Amino acid sequence: MVAAHQPVHLDSGPPWHVTCHAERIGDDYLCRLHRGDHHDHRVEAIGVARWSNSAATSKTISSSSPAAGAVAHRGAHRICRAGRRDVECVVGLRLDALSPRERRLLLATCDELIGESALEIEARRCRAELSVPFSMCEQITAHLGSIRAAIDAFMDAPPDPERIPATGDRHVCIFAPLYLSNACANDCAYCGFRRTARFDRIVLDVNQALEEARHLVAQGHRTIDLVTGEVPTDSFAGYVCEVIERIRAQTGIRRINLNLGALSDAQFRRLRGAGATGYHLYQETYDPDVYFRVHRRGRKRDMAARLEAPHRAANAGFEAIGLGILVGLAPLRDELARLVRHADILRTDFPELKLGFSLPRVQPADAACGFVAPVPVGDDTFVSALQFLRARFPSAHLTLTTRERPELRDRLLALGVTKVSAGVSTRPGGYASADDAAEPQFEIADQRSVAAIASAIRQTGLTATFE
Repeated sequence: MVAAHQPVHLDSGPPWHVTCHAERIGDDYLCRLHRGDHHDHRVEAIGVARWSNSAATSKTISSSSPAAGAVAHRGAHRICRAGRRDVECVVGLRLDALSPRERRLLLATCDELIGESALEIEARRCRAELSVPFSMCEQITAHLGSIRAAIDAFMDAPPDPERIPATGDRHVCIFAPLYLSNACANDCAYCGFRRTARFDRIVLDVNQALEEARHLVAQGHRTIDLVTGEVPTDSFAGYVCEVIERIRAQTGIRRINLNLGALSDAQFRRLRGAGATGYHLYQETYDPDVYFRVHRRGRKRDMAARLEAPHRAANAGFEAIGLGILVGLAPLRDELARLVRHADILRTDFPELKLGFSLPRVQPADAACGFVAPVPVGDDTFVSALQFLRARFPSAHLTLTTRERPELRDRLLALGVTKVSAGVSTRPGGYASADDAAEPQFEIADQRSVAAIASAIRQTGLTATFE
């Protein structure tokens, strides 16, 4: 791993041979863009950016031309946001003598170099934050030996349904996800909502969300998960708050859980105050190398912030927190050990918190995605992992989604699953509208109706509930 303080030096190569050199000077960054040797002292523009109150403010303080000033301004702003430190960006490029076409090409080259430099600086910062003493990552990676030994002993033993403890609660809750939006600020390699995917983004208005909820109520649903792409802005959180309040007041939905990504303390408090009761925040993978490889852009790259988000949600008063990994990204037993350790820390810090788990497996997203699970997991191993979680956390909710085939879902009902989705659409507006224009997040494997899922639960000797 490259140290966070090492300079970032990139060269565009021919025809422009522009270099972008960003280095730490004390606590701040100095970024220089020149053609050829980065020690060339020509100065055509200077931009500065200041990091304060979790935001970057930037301006151009010197410029020989509007184009050079724009490069300096953008460079300072992007490096500041990436490194979360003050930045001075010095541009030594003469742009006024170029033709309009040459100027456009050179500016595009500069933007690309600045973007790549910012990504590298951001990645180094995010990795460095994982190793801060007493960080959540450090807490999770400590004391994994006994957990991993328990996982190995359990999963290496012959399958035995009797090793799953009886919880005394033979009810299985049926729920549905309600997708409010397929807009997302992140670029996750495995996801149909990734921001580099080319399709029209949809955000349901509040009335459309109400129609979706009423459609689900007519099917029998009383519990929903509100799901969106991750857009962690205050205005978006406010929109979700209004949706929650209107659904609770104007439909028969009684319990609303959220799956919106990592948010700020204030945003979590607003959503809890609006009436949401549970929050699901899946880490996807606890392996830093894999995490940074598949989460290519966006705030989700801040792995430390995501690891800490369940604690922020619990502090905000959410009654239930759902944890999970995206099975197939990294070796399952290692991931499971870290997931269990994360849950143990939450349980210690919040003894009254209701925990839940889900282990969604990587599924195809769209034709252009092309992502294939690097460490695929077969059915028997998947079942064993779910059984281990049930044995380790007897009172926790264990959720199984429609990513899995009907026959496997039915098999797992008897092995400790307590929540299943039914009659699912992963498209915004996919319940009340017959329009299939909205892109789904992933392909679903179990398309049975709510009534069919309820019947399958009863045939297993369990009671189907909707709360």
